[in-house]
Amino acid sequence: MKRAILLIALLAAGCKHAPAPPPAEIREVLVPTPVTCVNPADIPREPPTVGQRFNGDAKHDLGILAPNARALREWGQKLRTLLEACVIKAPSAEPTGSSAAAPKAAETKPAQ
Repeated sequence: MKRAILLIALLAAGCKHAPAPPPAEIREVLVPTPVTCVNPADIPREPPTVGQRFNGDAKHDLGILAPNARALREWGQKLRTLLEACVIKAPSAEPTGSSAAAPKAAETKPAQ
């Protein structure tokens, strides 16, 4: 009987304590924050659309389309120049499909 009481007391004492929660861990995480790399005043205005000015006459439409195509091209080049200033390039990064993986003829040594 004494053993049974002692066993019940030990079992009850074992159930009394819950496992301690893990200690809180404080970490400092660096989060990239977007920053303005282009002054909004430097962004060129988009050339006007000319789709409504076409009348179906090829000569007339080409006279409208050609200058607009040139203006769109210049506008795109200006935008690309602005965007390239914002891109951080890795020193060893090369575009996919480059010939860096294949040795060049001048770098190849004959087997001896």
